[in-house]
Amino acid sequence: MKIASSSSVLLDRIELFVNVAKHHNLAKTARGMHVSPSSVSQRLKSLERDFGAKLYRKNKDGIELTAAGQALLSTASQVLNQLDTLRRRLNPGLETIQTLAVGGSYNPSAKRLPAAIAAFKKSHPEITVTFLTSYRPTVEKWVRDGEVEIAIVQNPSPSCMKELYTEHFAVDRLVFFTHTAHPLSKKQSIGFDDLANIPLIVRENWEPMEKVLALAKSRGLTLNVALQCASPDAVKAAVRRKMGIGILFHDLIADDIRRKEFKMLRVCGLPRMSGTSYIVFNETRPLRPTATEFLALLRDMKSPQKKPLSSQIRTGTKEF
Repeated sequence: MKIASSSSVLLDRIELFVNVAKHHNLAKTARGMHVSPSSVSQRLKSLERDFGAKLYRKNKDGIELTAAGQALLSTASQVLNQLDTLRRRLNPGLETIQTLAVGGSYNPSAKRLPAAIAAFKKSHPEITVTFLTSYRPTVEKWVRDGEVEIAIVQNPSPSCMKELYTEHFAVDRLVFFTHTAHPLSKKQSIGFDDLANIPLIVRENWEPMEKVLALAKSRGLTLNVALQCASPDAVKAAVRRKMGIGILFHDLIADDIRRKEFKMLRVCGLPRMSGTSYIVFNETRPLRPTATEFLALLRDMKSPQKKPLSSQIRTGTKEF
């Protein structure tokens, strides 16, 4: 048998294989390592080519090792343990690679978190940062499970506010927008009543839109929701095709507006609506030094906290 890979690459693949064998699941291993499942799968296929043997097979629960995989796992575990023991004996002061896993729901991940990570990497180039983005419930679960150490979540759920540490970070406003080639882009504003006749492109099962619909219903209006999309990017794609007016938070379309691809529309008769994002982490797991330093940077970047909700209501502002 000829093993073509270099020793360091082969060792990396073997460590990955041991990790997968521990979880019996490619996706769970990928989340724990903050890489994509396809990356894990490709590296395992390379390992199988290295050894010329099938090491695992998929089943309904995840994966199971073949006889060859079991043999490799037994030997590999011993070798890795011996290498770790030797490394610590030869250099007990050797530091491990410093890492930081950061998460964010879609809105803060569009602009604010990338800016924070860029600033952090500039002052801490030696730290490997993993940045994960998903829906709010998924990000909150990542924080609970320790898959990310710190996150920014817009409009956290009540359970998140109760179970996790939350700290005000920034406020963003809800905006209506259209493509600059759409006929409506020539208008400076439209009336709230007009939304009953204009196709709206929104995110599906989205709390801010549910509140807009409830407000319309209270005024005897039925809005024309033409398309519900799974993500903000899908909303923007539909607006680019001039299918109607999109509704998102401003940070998500700020760069598109700057490039003059989208134009915001003022909706007369609709109160200013906003959403608040929060820094979130799990207090039951003390933050490591890298996360503590990132938290300090986020606090330096925070926007001023808004007035209490009662004051917002009096001034005609609603917060989502």
